[in-house]
Amino acid sequence: MDLVFFLSRRTLACHHADGFLSAMVSSAPRPEGDPSPADSFVTLLSELGITHVVTVPDNTSAPILAALEKPSDPERSRREERVPRVLYATREGEGIGLASGLWLGGGHPAVLIQNTGLLEAGDALRGTAARMGAPILILVTCRGYSKARKAGIEPSGAPMNREILVRSDLDSVAHMTESTLRAWGIPALGLGDATDLTPVREAQIMAKEDERPVAVLLDAVFG
Repeated sequence: MDLVFFLSRRTLACHHADGFLSAMVSSAPRPEGDPSPADSFVTLLSELGITHVVTVPDNTSAPILAALEKPSDPERSRREERVPRVLYATREGEGIGLASGLWLGGGHPAVLIQNTGLLEAGDALRGTAARMGAPILILVTCRGYSKARKAGIEPSGAPMNREILVRSDLDSVAHMTESTLRAWGIPALGLGDATDLTPVREAQIMAKEDERPVAVLLDAVFG
């Protein structure tokens, strides 16, 4: 019974993701030969040897996931293209566990989640991925960052006090993200320009060399 329930949840998550991506990704054509930021991001993941992207989708990650899910070239196998396989989790903590298992099995996974989900995934990240020393790339989209800047507040610099927590024009998760990663001992690099993916490459190198999860804060638009 539990297994049936689990599989049903996974199936619903995948069906929901299909509709989500269709709704959120613009169909506007791009100039021929001009890759989108999302396409460039996927190309880099392939170059880095990422085998799987485990995710719970959100608005910012939708273009990246759509690029990952593009139909393969019919004359080439997916293995030849080396495009990472997307796995949809029902919650972020589950995603960390899946990625850790994939690493144990010889894979090179990345996790793509929103910063709200990062908070949900804390115990799995602490007790599984970090404890195992799994070199997992954690790609975190940054809900609330643009809202904070519109209010004249830098997310990483605001004190976490009652004023921040109760303000209706702010999303408090933006002000908790980086301090939470520091408290958990997870190194984090910031990516503020979708055309400069250097932090992703550096984070993957750091994860492998230090044998630990490393986060990249995707504070940019990829659509």
